[in-house]
Amino acid sequence: MLKKILLIVTAGFLGAYIAFALLFLPTKEDSVECSGMNISIENNEHHVLGIQDIERILKEKGLTPKGRSLSEIDCSLIEQNIKKLSIVKECECYKTHKGAINIDIECKEPIMLVYTIDDGRFCIDSYGDIIEGVNSSIYLPVASGYIERNMAKKELLDIALLLKENQFWQEQIEQIYFTNKREIVFVPRVGNHTIEAGTAKNIKKKLEKLEEFYKKGLNKIGWNKYSKLNIEFDNRVIGTRRE
Repeated sequence: MLKKILLIVTAGFLGAYIAFALLFLPTKEDSVECSGMNISIENNEHHVLGIQDIERILKEKGLTPKGRSLSEIDCSLIEQNIKKLSIVKECECYKTHKGAINIDIECKEPIMLVYTIDDGRFCIDSYGDIIEGVNSSIYLPVASGYIERNMAKKELLDIALLLKENQFWQEQIEQIYFTNKREIVFVPRVGNHTIEAGTAKNIKKKLEKLEEFYKKGLNKIGWNKYSKLNIEFDNRVIGTRRE
């Protein structure tokens, strides 16, 4: 009987100590100071986002981890603030067993640089998402003219994907201009002429016909024979001879 009582008392003391320890004694995370921060940025070919940009944002938001205990660092809050950057596709922040904070970032891929009619500037990615704050020196197809932001997932995306997927047009088209009727004028790198394409409707088919004309026609008669090529109408390329 006495033995049973001692077991009960011992178990009671042990339970009370565990509860006290959980509530009042510092945990390992409470006592471990962050040893540093490691930032990894993937899919950043155009160097749109730099490590210094991430460090600046965390400093502005009061989220710089170095010098703080691990228990004070909110990884989900760090992720939320970094994901606010339009260039960021994914972000994961986590604590390592060595007491460091790792931040792994995947960027969106800009595929077209756009200048709007009101002097705005942005890029779009392969989904038509708008990417802000991109340096104008970035080497991408350029679209300008009467452009509004709501064209990002429509006309702009159609053309940007077409150029991205077609090596010939990627190398040949230097600039894309939109008129006030949303009709497209291409400026090629080779050949002293412009290309009037009408609207973006059936643009892939129009450019396929023009590519055939380039290879079978202009290669024979010369790339500077025409001042203007019109591909607005299906299955036809109309050339305006240079005077």
